Amino acid sequence: MEFNDFVNAILHGGVLTLSIFIILLILSVVTWGIIIGKVIQLRREDKNSGIFVAAFNQDKSLRKFLVTNRERGPVDYDLGIVFEELMHESDKFITEFPEATWRFSADKGLPSHLDEMLERTQDRVNLQMRERREKSLSYLATTSNIAPFLGVLGTVIGIINAFTAIGKMGSAELSVVAPAISEALIATALGIAVAIPSSIGYNLFQYQVEILAQKFDRFCDILRNRLENELIRDHETPTDLKTF
Repeated sequence: MEFNDFVNAILHGGVLTLSIFIILLILSVVTWGIIIGKVIQLRREDKNSGIFVAAFNQDKSLRKFLVTNRERGPVDYDLGIVFEELMHESDKFITEFPEATWRFSADKGLPSHLDEMLERTQDRVNLQMRERREKSLSYLATTSNIAPFLGVLGTVIGIINAFTAIGKMGSAELSVVAPAISEALIATALGIAVAIPSSIGYNLFQYQVEILAQKFDRFCDILRNRLENELIRDHETPTDLKTF
């Protein structure tokens, strides 16, 4: 089928069929826009987080790294955000509760209140980052589900038009039914063409989101260990450390 035949089949398909074609075209454009945007977004976040972790591992002091990291550029990636949030909460706790007990023990290295605050902050940032990464993915899932049905609807309408043409012309010759049949097949093809990239994009992005979430959890474990050690060294008395 040539391109002109494709266009003629769409334009002469009737109002309902033309509406379905337009809807599928809009869905396709938006789908590819989301796919391209998500590829750029997730790659940028992963790259920035990788550069951040490399710099994080080289610096021995978290408080010094907090300053130098801000000088490197804007912090708009998940690992940098959770780092700044946890450092901010710990500094805020130290300022507001100068008399807090920091006695080092095997089961509690930090004051329980601070430990709970850090845990809640980490969970909040994690949810915010997942929400940002998963934004618009529901559109891809919805499109992959409804696009084939829209194509089937166009196919059904095309078959109805074919039988209508047979009834009007009193003939079942190919020249009579071919336009309506081609219209029906085009609708099916368009529905599948929209659904396939939507489904692939949704599944791939969900996988990437889970991978980034695992990297987030691993980094938070490392960060919490380093932060706890640094806070204990800064606030624990030598006597308490010896008793442990």
